[in-house]
Formats: sequence, structure tokens, C-alpha cells
Amino acid sequence: MKQLSVLIPLLLSLSITLPTASAQNPGCDGFRYKDNQFTTVKKTTVNYATATVQSGEIVTLAMDVYEPNGDNISARPVVVLAHGGSFIFGDKSDMKSWCERLAKKGYIAASIEYRLFPFFQLGFPDSVDIFDQAVRAIGDMKAAVRYFREDAATTNQFRADAGNIFIGGYSAGAVAALHAGYLDSTDVVPAFIQTAINANGGLNGNSGSASNKTYDSSIKAVVNMSGGLYRSDWVEGAGAVPVVSIHGTADETVPYTSGLAAGLAYLEGSSLIHLKAEAAGLLNDLHTVPGGGHTNIYEPSQSIYVPHIDTFWVNATTMLEYLVCQTVGTHQAANLLEDWELFPNPVTDGVLNIRLPESVQHATLSLMDLSGRVVFESQNIQNQSAVLPAGLPAGMYTVRIIDADNTRRQFFTKKLVLGR
Repeated sequence: MKQLSVLIPLLLSLSITLPTASAQNPGCDGFRYKDNQFTTVKKTTVNYATATVQSGEIVTLAMDVYEPNGDNISARPVVVLAHGGSFIFGDKSDMKSWCERLAKKGYIAASIEYRLFPFFQLGFPDSVDIFDQAVRAIGDMKAAVRYFREDAATTNQFRADAGNIFIGGYSAGAVAALHAGYLDSTDVVPAFIQTAINANGGLNGNSGSASNKTYDSSIKAVVNMSGGLYRSDWVEGAGAVPVVSIHGTADETVPYTSGLAAGLAYLEGSSLIHLKAEAAGLLNDLHTVPGGGHTNIYEPSQSIYVPHIDTFWVNATTMLEYLVCQTVGTHQAANLLEDWELFPNPVTDGVLNIRLPESVQHATLSLMDLSGRVVFESQNIQNQSAVLPAGLPAGMYTVRIIDADNTRRQFFTKKLVLGR
């Protein structure tokens, strides 16, 4: 798999065929959906579906919906996320930090509650039990997608862009999202998984109201944080969607390559998924964390992994922004991202040299810390030096260039190490 320190590798090496967009999202300005646009977000908890658990009881499923405060855009892309916990444990609050990160960039981000295996009633699950539970979670996630489409067509509470809905999650939540995105009727499915699918309403599931089930549950891309698929061969076909991932090579819960996940069920991890996505010509990116485990790479206290998480979210939101804002079906990928240079790197004397394409007349350079906050900005840059503020602490920063005369041009985002 081609690797990358920042951004989407296949944008430079493939011709990518994507669904034709009927109209550009009103928020597409070259900044929103990639950069932080809002400082605060608000959370609304709503009931999105009813569903049946193993006992036959009907339960109501809720989700926390995060929106940017002060936003007036009429249609916002949606990212539906699901927490981890081996389909046994976990809570929708676990995805709060990722939802807030997305909402500050202008997305609607939702963290869903989904059905979990009733461990205290039925004991420890076997592989058949856990796949049955995964199928239920897939149906719940699809119901959440349909919720936003129904809302957009009726009360429009969240001003969702029904044409731009993405799904994702961490661990078990990522497993559910990957299967929701790739498992379809053309796939060869083993009997025990097909039995679970048939018992739980088919590929679209049986979660949600009668009106909810009339809406489309298709999605535009998958955001995968340490997840896997039962078979990576399912990443194919005319309806296959882009995927952006992060995964540690020393993950002992969901394997980076393949193996028994959480001691419960066989899965093929992100490395194999992205090999298949690359072979299929799909827009895809995998950020590999050498030596990273299943949980430690996401812990803010583990400073060694913070740059990896930052890079992953740059990759993810760059891909999502592209998918939201592209307006034609087929692109020659070599024209999507343009290169430029910064040197020296690391910079130790506070002076950063910039070399840009000759066609760039007026550029704005932005320097962001690992939280995505802009800490320095310089305008009217072209092939010149930028003097960085003396008060900037040493560390790693993201550097972005915007063509002031054509904000739709796409440039590589660079990493800069600032020393003292």
C-alpha cells in the first residue's frame, strides 16, 4: 500500500471515478470542511430509531448530534460515527471528541447508540453471536443515515445535505461502518452471516420507523479508525465507496492485516482493505502507525501518537471536503493536488522559505498547531521568506497554502518541524 505523511496518496496516482454531484454544497469555499471555522459546538440528543433486541423487546436508540455554533449554511454534510467495544460495551459519548472536531470544521457529526450484545443475560458471545450483533449494528447505522435524509425532507432540524452523508467509527464501530459501506447483495457471504442478515431485516436492517425505511441508506465514504472487514474482497464493485483509515501495526484487538479480532471473530484489517481499494481504483488513504496498538494511538496523553492522529484527520477531512465539493464525475487525479516547497525543515532560525508554482500570484500561508488552530498567517506570499513569530513553541505544525485568486485550487498540506 502506498504510504503518505499528509493527504491522499492516490489523488496523484489514479484517475478517480466518483458519483456526479447535482449541485455544489453551499459551504464549499476552499476552507470549510478542511479547516476549523467555528470555535464552539452544540450537542442535541435525539431518538433516531426503534429496534428489537434478542429478548424480543423493542428499544429506542438515541444519538448525539453535534453542530457548529453560529452556522447559517442551508445544507451541511453529515458524518455518522459509532463507538468501539467489541459489540458488547461502549457508549455514544466515547466519540465526543471526534464529533466536536468535525463540527468545528462545519460538518454535522453524530455519535450513535447501537444495539450491544446482552452479555449479562447471555454470557460471553461466540463468533456466530458476535456477527449477529454486528449485523444488528450495521442496520442501526443505516437507520441513522436514513434519519438524516428523512429529517432533510421533512422538518429539516439539522439542515443536513442529504447527498453528502458519510459513516465511520472506531474499532467495532468501524467494523460496522465498513460492512455497511461494502457488504452488498453481490458478495459471497458465508451461511452463518447470511442467516444473521436474513434474521435482521436483510442488508438494510429492520431498525427504524416505517417512514424511516422508505429513505435511502447509501453513503458516500467510510472513515475507518482501527476497523476491519470479514472479507476485504468485498471492497469492489460499481457502488464501492472511498475509504480513509488509520491503524496501528501492533494492534492486538483488530489486526492490521488479518486474524482473530478481540478473540471473537476473523477480520481482515485496514492494510488489506486498502490494497483492495487501491486495486479497485477507489479514492482511499491509509495512515499506518508503526508500533501503534488498538487504543493507545487515540489517547491524548500519548504524545508520540498525537501527530499521527492529526495527520489522519487532515487526510480524512481533505477527502471528505473533496467529495462534498467536487462537481463533475471523472477527474484526472494528477491535476487535483499541486506541489510547492518549504525549506529548511526543521526550521531553527524562525525564517521559512517558500517556493510556489509560477501561476500563483497571491497566496496565503497558514500555520496550524496539532489541534487545528491557526497560530500564524501571512498573505501575499510568492517565492519569498516568511518570518515566523518568535513566541511559537517548538514542535510540529501543519502548513497550508491557499491561492488567493483561486481558492478552489488544491495544494499539498505540509508538515513543518519548528526547532529552537
